Formats: sequence, structure tokens, C-alpha cells
Amino acid sequence: MNSEKLMYLIGDIDDRYILEASNQPEECSTGQHKTLSNKLLRYLIIAALLAIFMLGTTVFASNYIQNNISSFYLRYLSPEEMAIADSMADEFGAKVYFDALESNDIYKQYFAINKLVEYYNDEEIRQEAIRSIEPFLDNEEEKISDAASFAISILSKTFDDPRIVFMADGTLIFALFNNYSEYGSYSQLWMIKDDKLIDLECFDRPQMYITQIIPSPDKRLFAVSFCSNKSEYIEIHDLENGVISPELIGSARIMLAKELDHSLWLRIDSENYCSTSLIKWATNSRIIVHANLTFDDGEINNDIVIQYEFYDMNLEISD
Repeated sequence: MNSEKLMYLIGDIDDRYILEASNQPEECSTGQHKTLSNKLLRYLIIAALLAIFMLGTTVFASNYIQNNISSFYLRYLSPEEMAIADSMADEFGAKVYFDALESNDIYKQYFAINKLVEYYNDEEIRQEAIRSIEPFLDNEEEKISDAASFAISILSKTFDDPRIVFMADGTLIFALFNNYSEYGSYSQLWMIKDDKLIDLECFDRPQMYITQIIPSPDKRLFAVSFCSNKSEYIEIHDLENGVISPELIGSARIMLAKELDHSLWLRIDSENYCSTSLIKWATNSRIIVHANLTFDDGEINNDIVIQYEFYDMNLEISD
């Protein structure tokens, strides 16, 4: 609620209650009536002054925090929010993003910089996007300058950002909105193959953030790790054959529960409350994951090593 609405309501409350106080039942004496009215009026005035003070303090604190403590913070960009943006762009075109770049809103600018990368296949818009984004390379807000640097790396076709993964067949894999949250990047994978940008896959809750994209040594496979604010997940992708592994953390958790006779409740939100400390490729097809697996919503914890052989679809766990 904005300050104008709040102040308007404070005024309404004063008028209404003062009027009610002046219409007390007849059995009240005149003295009692005046006393009640005076007390109520005094309390309402005090309440209104407190409300005004609290409103002023809140606005001041909000401005101070935004301008002096954290000028940029995004917690979660949901697929629903992305769908709304895409719908607007479908109706009005890339102009909505170019207009956003000209605004003074850093959130609109950040969003537009990332979304303009999606116009890679349109030569005219790609060139305009490069010219429009370049001034943001020196932006004092680190998130803005970093997003601009990554966008230019893609749109200019230099592909020199280390977050772009090169596969053996020349395909490029990457995410946008890189590390926009303390948890990770936006949960959509993109690829450029034969100089065409393709929407590879978008993941939904609880795989809310991409934390790493790790290619195998021969660059024919890549692992993707995800997280929510509670859990972590890992999958392996084989683009050449169109194959994706099972989710490794959940699979290992089921195996360990059976081995140790733990109770295993599968939550309706698919959260696992597990974490990883190391993910590395041992060979071109075998990945090793050091993980902490939990049961009973974190009451039981087990540190284990997960090994998964992709082509044999063989999962092993050990202490």
C-alpha cells in the first residue's frame, strides 16, 4: 500500500470513529460522553501520528537500504514471470527490451540485457542489441556490467566468456541470468549449434537454479547441477544421442535408504534436503560426486561418494 492510500485511510478512520463517538447511547451521561469522545479523539490522533512516523521511517529505511547497502538483489525469477515477459515480447517485439535499457531501473535493464541474447538469430536485432548493451559494460552495478559482458560475448560471436561450455561437435551450452541469485543462474539451458540459438531445456521447481555446467573430458557429455534453497540435484546430458541420465542425488538416496534400512519419504515438492561438496569427471563417462544425503527432513545425514557410469547406466555409492 502506497503512502497516499495509507494517509487517506488514516483520515477516514478519524472521521468515522469521531462521528461514532459523538453518537453514544442516551444512557451515557453528558460528562461520560465528552470524556469518551475526548479519549478516543486523543488516541486516534496519537495513532495517526505514529502511523505517519512509521511510514516516514519505513520509506527512509527502504531508500537507505536500496541506495547504500544493496542496490541490486534478485531472489528468484520464476518460469511464470519469464512467460509473461515472453508474451509481452511476442506482442510488442524486442522494443520492450530496448525501452527497458533506456529506463533508470536497474532491474529492467538487467532483465533486458539477458533477454536480448535470445534474439541471436535475428541479425538486425542482434546488431542493435550489441550497440545498445555496450554502454553497460562500464556500469557501476556489478550485476549489470557482468550481464552486459556475457551478452556481448554471445551476441558478438566471440564466445570468450568462461561460462560458455564448448562441446566436441562445436555446440555451445550456456545459461543466462548468470548467478543472479546467491543460489545460482536461471534454470534454462541454451545451445548454439550451427550458428543457431536453440532453447535446449527449462527446468522447474525444485530445480530452480543452475549452479554448474561441467563438460566431460572429451566434451561429449555434460553434467548440470541444480539447487533450490533447500536441496541439490545433478543430471548428465548426451546431446548427440538425446539421452539424459536419471537425477543422481535422488537415485543415490533411494539406494542408500534401501541399503541402510532408512525410512524414505518422498516429498510432494520433490525436495531432498541433500547437498554436494565436489563434482568431477573421473573418465569421459564416469562422474564422481561427494554428497551429503539426508533422511527424515535432515534428522539423519550420511556423507557418501556417488559414482555413475553414464553409458552403462551404473550407479554406485560408498562411504
